[in-house]
Amino acid sequence: MLPTNLLVKKRRPINKKEARKVNQGLFETHKIDFSIKAGSYESAQSNEIGLIIRKGYIFALVFDSVYHLSVRGLLSHSPNKGWVQVDMGAVPYVCNGANIMSAGINSVSPEIVEGQYVWVREENHHKPLAIGKSISNADSLINSRKGKAIETLHYIGDKIWTYGEKE
Repeated sequence: MLPTNLLVKKRRPINKKEARKVNQGLFETHKIDFSIKAGSYESAQSNEIGLIIRKGYIFALVFDSVYHLSVRGLLSHSPNKGWVQVDMGAVPYVCNGANIMSAGINSVSPEIVEGQYVWVREENHHKPLAIGKSISNADSLINSRKGKAIETLHYIGDKIWTYGEKE
């Protein structure tokens, strides 16, 4: 789980080389072509993660050199891979930052492997709720009925979600 205090440091516009790196990193993670251009996005650092900021909001996160869209980024670009779907009973808990338990999972993207960063969606409209790290592979996620399945790293309503909003 990310720290509750989001301290953003070293915020600056990205250059062409960094823009190519971000585009490539997001393509490797989500298999979507992005057209991130130099100057229109910013790079920043916070605690142990990197941030990509667009129009004042956090668009993407960098965990262990892996680029992943934030929940706000997922709302504007819905990838077809790397998702875990939870039932509606789990939604309030996920939105409060709880880890995803096996019992709440009703579908998964088949390519998920242990240790992969995934995004969590709800079952009705397939809207993103959170980002987390998978504790097991796709088969185990769907077949297990007990225990923690996804360690939540970022969710709707946390400091990353609210960054850039006026108070």
